[in-house]
Amino acid sequence: MGMLLECAHAAAKGRNVLRCLVVDDNRDGATSLGAYLSILGAHVRVVFSGSEAIEIAPAFRPQLVVLDINMPGLNGFETAERLKLQAWSAAAIFVAHTASHAFRRAAAAAGFHHFLVKGGSIADFDAIVAHLLIGNGRQLSC
Repeated sequence: MGMLLECAHAAAKGRNVLRCLVVDDNRDGATSLGAYLSILGAHVRVVFSGSEAIEIAPAFRPQLVVLDINMPGLNGFETAERLKLQAWSAAAIFVAHTASHAFRRAAAAAGFHHFLVKGGSIADFDAIVAHLLIGNGRQLSC
């Protein structure tokens, strides 16, 4: 995590700070993930429903959207579909973050860039964040 923290701190000192939106009905999990991303220097918004995400996303314009798939009300697929109708979303990275491998194919078909299982290795999540911070031609660089 050393390089990741170095990049995050460099990005935070500059003009570019990664904007992350965490959407999960599990308040403890969402808040914990949001706190972790904040430690890395990201500007984070945490919401607990798809409808809240749709409400705040246009003004926040997140570059990373982490969506729980199995939420009540608007699930992660429906939320992603609605968010992807907004112009800002073309440059955003969408991550399906769920408790089951069962949604992997559906997440890919729905246009999610990454699929992570809750409780899995934080290194997988770190790799996504590092890629955004280091830069891939579309995102931030440190």
